[in-house]
Amino acid sequence: MYLRRCWILALACLSVLSAAPAEKPISLRVGAARADITPDVTVRNWVTGKPYENVLDPLFVHVLVIDDGRTKAVIVRWDLVDVSESARDEVRRVVGSALSIPGEQILINASHTHSAPWAPVYSGGHRGKERDTWWALRYMPAQNDYPPFKQWMDRLLAATEQAARQAAAAARPADIFIGRVAVPEYLNNRRPRAPAWGLADARPAPVVSYSHKDWNPDVLQGGAVFGPMDRTLTLVAFRDAQAATIASLFHVACHAVSIYPSNPGISADWPGAAANRLSAVFGGESMFLQGNAGDINPWRRGAAAVAEMADGLAKKSQAAMRFAVKLAPGPLTFGRAAVELPLLPAAKDRTGSDRVTAEVQAIVCGPLVFVTLPGEPLTDLGARIRERSPFPQTLVLGYSNGNGVHYVGLPGEKARGGYEAGVAGAGVDEAGQLLVDAAVRVLHDVYRRSGAP
Repeated sequence: MYLRRCWILALACLSVLSAAPAEKPISLRVGAARADITPDVTVRNWVTGKPYENVLDPLFVHVLVIDDGRTKAVIVRWDLVDVSESARDEVRRVVGSALSIPGEQILINASHTHSAPWAPVYSGGHRGKERDTWWALRYMPAQNDYPPFKQWMDRLLAATEQAARQAAAAARPADIFIGRVAVPEYLNNRRPRAPAWGLADARPAPVVSYSHKDWNPDVLQGGAVFGPMDRTLTLVAFRDAQAATIASLFHVACHAVSIYPSNPGISADWPGAAANRLSAVFGGESMFLQGNAGDINPWRRGAAAVAEMADGLAKKSQAAMRFAVKLAPGPLTFGRAAVELPLLPAAKDRTGSDRVTAEVQAIVCGPLVFVTLPGEPLTDLGARIRERSPFPQTLVLGYSNGNGVHYVGLPGEKARGGYEAGVAGAGVDEAGQLLVDAAVRVLHDVYRRSGAP
């Protein structure tokens, strides 16, 4: 009798469990849009301090909205040099309000084209007494009260909000696909590792740069060895039920300086040309996401190089798409950390502070994570973060959510010297490691909260 009662109880429990509703599967909706953010040519060129002479090609803001049925993630990218901390906060305010989401669910990345303005500074207080960065003020005064620039500041926010609203309104069911392809022929590490000793001639022939007639990016000079380089183009495609492309994101670590500095016109540089080509090939919106490009340049300069690189990346992306795999969807999960980065003496004088606060952010969707670093991280930082990430599909973005300490590398880079390790890098030698460690902590935190296996 006792055993019979146990069996009845067990069967009743199984009946209740089988009747319980199954957990609703994750279903993503994705939308993308863009808006023109090209300033008037009377806005001053930060490279010369004079007005831009013409518009070679327009600048855009692209916005991607991912909706998992509970909340939304927003990725904003600008054809601009950088993302200031105050611009980050203003975008999060206006876009967050427009889409009714918290600001920490919005990521802002810059392509780092040098043929466009710096992101505006809408308010002080982010970098001590330093309002506009010293780079922006080298050849001209602050432009915030200059009418053409002031009008563009307002338009930049309005265009970003407009694109975000359009992307959200256009969202439809989507699957995520990812593919990768090597593109080393278009990349060059501009910080080769010089020999510490052993040269017979204490004064070897001077090293020639990209502007010299004998420049060859495939050949190292002075007994140096190649610096590190991420040779990868990662393609993330969002497709609807009919296999039509809603958006394609392409992620590469490379400075956008093929037009700069020889041409004074406004240009989105090779990322803009490549995005146009990918949109023509795949359909939908194509968005470039800049990686850790602090020490990586395009292999050649000039308009012909831009066209060649755009065509080459489009062909390579087609190969990546051919073998792309579908990712399992997952709930959107978000993480952030504030990192206090100690400053060098010159930067302390500019800011009146011993440190600046930098942000690291992560947005997770299933096995895919976007993790951001501020300023201009050197390529090694991205490699270290990927090695320690628990997510199999980790995209490390630089030039995101603030300027941090500008150029930043791993400990030891200061000793190698060069522009990136000198005046252009405001942080101490350990700043890069602090960012890497913070990014890894955020990644493991969002991994635990995301329900990933």
